[in-house]
Amino acid sequence: MKNYRNVLGYSLILIAIGVLLILPDIIYPKIYDDGIDTTNYLIKVGLNATRYILIAIFSFILGIKTLFKE
Repeated sequence: MKNYRNVLGYSLILIAIGVLLILPDIIYPKIYDDGIDTTNYLIKVGLNATRYILIAIFSFILGIKTLFKE
């Protein structure tokens, strides 16, 4: 059972690192031909960055807790 926890813990930490590594590519919203308002664009970038950073933090903490759980 402990081996499965180690695999789960390491995979959650790798997911967190992977999300942070590809973060610059995934936070920017798509711009279509008609353009986008600057304020709306910045709000979308902020929301996307916050979303993915929270996912990474949650995954990292859960991975650490899973690895060191007795």
